[in-house]
Amino acid sequence: MTQELLLRAENLRTVLHGAGEPVRAVDGVDLEIRRGETFAIVGESGCGKTMTALSLMRLLPENGIASGTVELAGVDLLALSEAAMRDVRGRRIAMIFQEPATSLNPVLSIGTQIREVLERHTALRGAKLRARVLSLLDSVGIPDAARRAEEYPFQLSGGLKQRAMIAMALAAGPDLLIADEPTTAVDVTIQSQVLELLSGLQKKSGMAILLITHDLAVVARMAHRVAVM
Repeated sequence: MTQELLLRAENLRTVLHGAGEPVRAVDGVDLEIRRGETFAIVGESGCGKTMTALSLMRLLPENGIASGTVELAGVDLLALSEAAMRDVRGRRIAMIFQEPATSLNPVLSIGTQIREVLERHTALRGAKLRARVLSLLDSVGIPDAARRAEEYPFQLSGGLKQRAMIAMALAAGPDLLIADEPTTAVDVTIQSQVLELLSGLQKKSGMAILLITHDLAVVARMAHRVAVM
């Protein structure tokens, strides 16, 4: 594991404004993640783990405001315009969401959803683009990639949905992968396969992983360092 600092958050605060008193969903988080490491955030449900990840990605609801400092390789993400941030999401930081069944677009095939990421962040087109889509599906252990690429989320099992989401997240080769409870929606057997897959992909690419979980067994298996909320 390299010691080069990739992501630094300092005094990160996220406030949700509504009809009543503002809610401090994230209140003064400091963290540093280095290239190639797996950094885990653990804590009980509702403590702010997912909201921290969404703050880093700037994917907050309309009533959410994040403040503080979030630097990715020296660039303050909170200071970027939304247009500039769209170039960062997917390309520099990608996220695997908790529920693949609700995070995948139900009316687009799996291959189309991965292709959209590649078209947004790479110059691949035509046959090379299709080959890359199939290569990604194959790399995450989805059998018969050519057929599966044409299928829709409802046609896939929970484990295959999760693998498809991982393929989508890794499509543009991000420096940091945020994995938000990546094994919650799958059974124990698939959980082990998903963790093994993430570990193997990390070794190949050298990406950092921010792992959000409440499962200490997963932390013991995957994490180099741990923060508790």
